Amino acid sequence: MSEPTLLYCIGATKSGTSWLHRYISNHEECHMRGIKELHYFDAVEFNDWDPWIEMCEGRSARSRAEAEGLDPDQAERKFRTARDAEAWGKVLEGRQQDDAAYLAYLTDGMGGEKLVADFTPAYGLLPEARLKHMAEIAPNVRFVYLMRDPVMRIWSHCRMMARRRANKPEEIQRRSVNIMKRVHKGKEPEIVRRSDYASPLRRLANVVPDDQVFIGFYEDLFNRDAIGRISKFLGISHGWADFEKRFMEGPKAEMEPEQWAEMREFLAPQYEALQEMLGELPDAWGKENA
Repeated sequence: MSEPTLLYCIGATKSGTSWLHRYISNHEECHMRGIKELHYFDAVEFNDWDPWIEMCEGRSARSRAEAEGLDPDQAERKFRTARDAEAWGKVLEGRQQDDAAYLAYLTDGMGGEKLVADFTPAYGLLPEARLKHMAEIAPNVRFVYLMRDPVMRIWSHCRMMARRRANKPEEIQRRSVNIMKRVHKGKEPEIVRRSDYASPLRRLANVVPDDQVFIGFYEDLFNRDAIGRISKFLGISHGWADFEKRFMEGPKAEMEPEQWAEMREFLAPQYEALQEMLGELPDAWGKENA
């Protein structure tokens, strides 16, 4: 059996990575484990293992609890996720770089599938040396980087954070607006960093061959042509996709009237850099009512 393609989906957060993960997970030619974000390479890079070990422990416990009362098929899916979380947790518990164990986890249980994958958007923040290493640990590696209009990506991120910070649902609107204000004042640097697409793309271009990198846009993702292009890039057939369903959507909230224009100006260097790098951006980018 030939080596499977190893796909890294490295970003950006809130740009369609969960939807693409579901498409790949449902594809008969792909072998996917039950954990979407493995955080292996950032744990290695920053020697930061405990949060991801705790993540595995929590995921296993939740999945086993959620299996209670489900029909046998649904319960087995939950138990599979729990077992996968436990297996990945054991790899992380070694608290050291072990690429062989990482690859063994991804490929464990596979048959004749053509692709395995690690969807961890945080990898887009890694330095060039780590990205180069990632590109070289398997014979056939592909990177996918998805982007979304920078203002709308930040707004989606703000709504996600508002939901996490809110004590009750009716707080989400106020918190979303206030988090956006904090972003504009430079008080939420992590949210801004996740909307810096130009830097990850430059790092990728410096160390990964162009034919191993697919750059896509959230605004163009949900159609057969886009999925056909991604599938061809990955070496798999054009599978079925649910273009109506979204995953991990943020809660509903509305920006205050002046916020869109403020953030568009704040992020102008990002739009300009990407225009220069890529030549063409989606028509909807930078348009308030698009």
